[in-house]
Amino acid sequence: MKTLEQIETDQSTFSIGLALSQGWAYVSKNLVYYILGGIISFLIGAAAGFIPILGSIANSLIITPCLMAGAIYVTWQIANGKAWTDFADMFKGFNFLVPLLVSSLIQGLIVIGLAAIVLFSYIPEIIEIVKLSSGGGAFTNKDEIRDLVLNFISVKTALLISLVAIVSLFISIIWAFKSHFIVIFKLEAWAAMEASRKIAMRNFFQVLGLFLVLGFVIFLSAIPCGVGLFFTLPWMIGATYSAFSQITQSDNAMDITKEGFDFLAEEEESL
Repeated sequence: MKTLEQIETDQSTFSIGLALSQGWAYVSKNLVYYILGGIISFLIGAAAGFIPILGSIANSLIITPCLMAGAIYVTWQIANGKAWTDFADMFKGFNFLVPLLVSSLIQGLIVIGLAAIVLFSYIPEIIEIVKLSSGGGAFTNKDEIRDLVLNFISVKTALLISLVAIVSLFISIIWAFKSHFIVIFKLEAWAAMEASRKIAMRNFFQVLGLFLVLGFVIFLSAIPCGVGLFFTLPWMIGATYSAFSQITQSDNAMDITKEGFDFLAEEEESL
């Protein structure tokens, strides 16, 4: 496995084709576990979703990032020739709760900030709609309200939404490997995000191409009642890890130890 210094200075890249084929090779070895993990993750997220506001926040900042980190961990083990024998390994991402939470919060705040900027440009219209709708105005001023609402549907709105989407995609690309650096290199949040940015910017179009291919495959797999997602989402995890490993040589790791990740490592040592 390369050191951080080597990763920052070399010009390593990755093959999209190899990432796709190698990614499937990783997950197909333990596909049943990946599918079960996906089902459990969905149920956990759905249960949290019943909690107003806090459930959605927990899903976005804690549950999803930690479960994804667990998937990265088991894929890393598989790539290094270590069989996934303990299903509970899917929860080991919670060992990295703090850096995952911080990195997700930073990324989320940036996206929310962009959306807020778009919304801010429409504050006069929103205020006017509220005034016209107050009391019985929703009925007496319905024509004026309709015209104001129609103003939202404009070229300006389309351009602003497109801008937010493009910037959000850019952010997703440059920080695509932040969780990998947190789990595999044990970096703190910002250090992991910076490391991800450096290798992603050097491979921007490859990462974009990989995202587009996987996004298209996932979209198609969701059409027949979403059954195909049981296969394509694990494939996405494996392919993204393969791209990361081609750049960092993490498949050659020599320091994967149970003590570094096991929830009960300290307790076992004390016994």
